[in-house]
Amino acid sequence: MRKPRLAATCRPGLITGLIAGLIIFIIQCLIPSALARTWLVGPEFYLKTPSEAIRQARNGDTIKIIAGTYENDTATIDQNDLTIIGVNGFAHLKSSAPIANGKAIWVTRGRNITLRNIEFSGARVRDRNGAGIRLEHGSLTLDNCYFHHNEMGLLSSNDPNIRAVIKNSEFSSNQQDYPATGKLSHNIYLGAIAEFQMENSISRAAHYGHTVKSRARKTTLINNRIFDEGDISASYLVDLPNGGLVLIENNYFYRNGGAQNNAVISYGAEGMQYAENALTVKFNNAINDGGVMFLLKNHSDITAALTHNRMTGLTAEEIPGIEKDGFWDRMKRKIRDNLGQAQ
Repeated sequence: MRKPRLAATCRPGLITGLIAGLIIFIIQCLIPSALARTWLVGPEFYLKTPSEAIRQARNGDTIKIIAGTYENDTATIDQNDLTIIGVNGFAHLKSSAPIANGKAIWVTRGRNITLRNIEFSGARVRDRNGAGIRLEHGSLTLDNCYFHHNEMGLLSSNDPNIRAVIKNSEFSSNQQDYPATGKLSHNIYLGAIAEFQMENSISRAAHYGHTVKSRARKTTLINNRIFDEGDISASYLVDLPNGGLVLIENNYFYRNGGAQNNAVISYGAEGMQYAENALTVKFNNAINDGGVMFLLKNHSDITAALTHNRMTGLTAEEIPGIEKDGFWDRMKRKIRDNLGQAQ
């Protein structure tokens, strides 16, 4: 009589293989974080300038820069998941001479780059669009950063995959002598990118150009202070020339007596570029200090959702741009405004 077979048991070789596979999996998960490095930058460290650390850093690293002024120190950031932090105050990247790369103090191209406590000032280039940061590819988050007295504050390319987030930051007086140069400056200028978010931030004192300009497919502005300052005003406080999905909520807007256009927000002035478009403007506080002024100039054929906006000195919430503007006026404004774009 044949004996019944016993249940198959795991062979020692199989167990060893499973354990080895598990170990390899764990190592693969842990090694990236284990190998990530923190680079220290400052007068007392081996790395004296931010650009030295940026050249040496790898994906996932952190760069900590001791607060102070780092003059004419430019860099291109290609790494992914890189974090750069000013320590004990702002790390001030100050430009006092024309920038050799012809673009910006920092050019960013990596994915998931985060900058915190970094200050940018003085950017000048031959084409008159020198920026604190030129965002060419990837994604960028600015947290508690300060951009001032550059020709452009933040300027992006038209890469449709770019995502930009600004929070707790300030953009001030990024401008030039427009009557002399014929070039427009903007505090913030995002091209035809995927998404732009700005929250809990300040943009002020743009002259002739726009305080915030976005061609993004999706733009969100929440809890910001966006306003004119001084004798010369911005063209628009918020310019959204190509439409898109837009939410403007709980912001403070102020227009001074020298405003060049009779609206706080402009939407769709240069043609609608996206399949999906929507505009919601709600719970904002808008103040005008002279002249006829509207909250919104809507050049598109979509119906904007305007609700619970508090207005002081504004004539009405909305003026339809298509009926009010002539063709040549729109074209001249488009050509003039495009002088400030990236070359």
